[in-house]
Amino acid sequence: MRGGPRGGARGTVSRVYLYALLSAAPAGETGVGISHEPLRTVTADGLVALVGDVVEPPAVSAEALRAQDTLVSRLAGALDAVLPARFGTVVADDAALTQVLARRRTELMQALQRVAGCEQMTLRIWGERSAPMPPAAAGGDGPGSRYLAGRRHAHERARRAAELDGLRPALVGLVREERIERHDRPPLLATVQHLISRGASARYRATVEAGGALLAPWRVSVSGPWLPYAFGETAA
Repeated sequence: MRGGPRGGARGTVSRVYLYALLSAAPAGETGVGISHEPLRTVTADGLVALVGDVVEPPAVSAEALRAQDTLVSRLAGALDAVLPARFGTVVADDAALTQVLARRRTELMQALQRVAGCEQMTLRIWGERSAPMPPAAAGGDGPGSRYLAGRRHAHERARRAAELDGLRPALVGLVREERIERHDRPPLLATVQHLISRGASARYRATVEAGGALLAPWRVSVSGPWLPYAFGETAA
């Protein structure tokens, strides 16, 4: 592995731009990145990072985001697992990247195992009001106890999408894991990310569409499949 900063044109110093962590090094050529830089891999203690050398990270734009997703998706088709990095992630050099990966090796290896052979589907829940939650359990008579009970209740609500309860039995065997982000700003009530096996997206869509009547008065929209952005740990 080569470390240290890399010289760019006219004496500029390039940095290492991280695209993804991979379950293995890609076979054959990796191609070029979204700044037209050659892609390469850095291996550190069993983790394989897909990187490019850039003077400046690309500016955030819809076009750049799509280009990075397309690039990583192309490689994902030939690998068991891919963890996309957050757009714009840069480190000083290979040595700095290696240090980050070594420090977080356990959680990153677990994340790669979690998403192996999987892809992500996104459900957005729409409606005029959120599904009611059961009342918070009594936490005692004191203000501190009531405060803690209220915090627990809010935490449980943030982790739950009760609007989907009518559909959940049909999704058993399809959904491996779930991530929920509540919005509670009608008409958008929540975004739910589902981790499913690769190739199961058509069956997933059909199941959701067939169960639409079970969700009334709420409705959902489906998108995907995507890379498993919501189920990995970013490398830096």
